[in-house]
Amino acid sequence: MGPVKESRRQPRVRVSLIASCEGARGRVRGSCTNLSLGGAFFDGAQLPIGSRTTLTLEVPGQGELTAPAEVRHHTSTPVGMGMQFVRLEPAQVQWLTQLCSTES
Repeated sequence: MGPVKESRRQPRVRVSLIASCEGARGRVRGSCTNLSLGGAFFDGAQLPIGSRTTLTLEVPGQGELTAPAEVRHHTSTPVGMGMQFVRLEPAQVQWLTQLCSTES
């Protein structure tokens, strides 16, 4: 079997950021281990696939980036979820663009 075809439109970069998102039972804390303009991987508790949330990333020296996201898939190793950003504002896109270029 050959390599898996990458279906993402935006390249991912590895990061190590404290992250949190809002679930039905309140705030869930974890970490963000990869990031792109299209979404992020949240390493931690899982919200239901298809649920909409607000993802907050703590960016050292810059503050918090908050962005609306939808849970797209779950993983078991590591336990976490892939999230797709939805309806980003221009300022959020600019911050993500800068963060992804700094981390690559």
